[in-house]
Amino acid sequence: MTSAALVGAIFAGCKWKAEVFDKSTMVALIIGVVCLWFVPWGVIVLAPFALLVSVLSPAGRLEWSQFRKRRIITVLILLLVLNSSGFYPVSTPKGAPQWGEPIATENPHAPVWPESEQHTWLYDGAVIGVLITRTPHTFSSLGQASSTMSLGVMVGMHNERLHQSIEVMDDSLPGISIDAESFSLIEVISEGSHNYGGEELTVVRFDVKREGFDTTLARVLVVGFPDSGGELTLLTITRPLLSSQSDIFEEKIVLQFRAP
Repeated sequence: MTSAALVGAIFAGCKWKAEVFDKSTMVALIIGVVCLWFVPWGVIVLAPFALLVSVLSPAGRLEWSQFRKRRIITVLILLLVLNSSGFYPVSTPKGAPQWGEPIATENPHAPVWPESEQHTWLYDGAVIGVLITRTPHTFSSLGQASSTMSLGVMVGMHNERLHQSIEVMDDSLPGISIDAESFSLIEVISEGSHNYGGEELTVVRFDVKREGFDTTLARVLVVGFPDSGGELTLLTITRPLLSSQSDIFEEKIVLQFRAP
């Protein structure tokens, strides 16, 4: 639906009340929409590349001088349509049968954009969150997880999800009050991916620390499950450091989740 809307916007932007039809822009932008389904990192890579090509090409610079205003308006409309796809509803998160029923299905820390939904389970001494989120910057499964997780680190998305997990743990421990806002994530340098049952998946690891203390209190593993079409599933496993579980890549839980 978004791809069709983008193509329609391109045609309208290039054709509407135009004395001279900007054919090269229409062709280039439609190719760009198609590439959103195949190029890793999507618009984050395509936009700078397209701008660089148009600047380096003498013919491109000449056409920019002729169609500058129309092209700028068309690109702004395309960005608006692309960002609007981030408001499209996502699928309902599902956990492994072994986890039982989720203990939380509300999303108090979910951002308004992009659309997302998270369910939370308490299983095997860990807090497990399954988050499904829109990825309006790309429709491709290639690089979808790595780009989204990197952007999540930049904008603090993972910290917000941590606060939700801590609040869930707080509710499950009677008589103990935990201030979720005093905790933060410190990214751990790791391989960036791990092989789960023959499938290489993007992972990000964090240490949980409390404000004013250098001691690691828990470890967080985020595993990305990419899919074409602009919807990404993130599995987040938060485990206290006192747990006897020693597998930092949580293969047991991840394989349970990805099982048919």
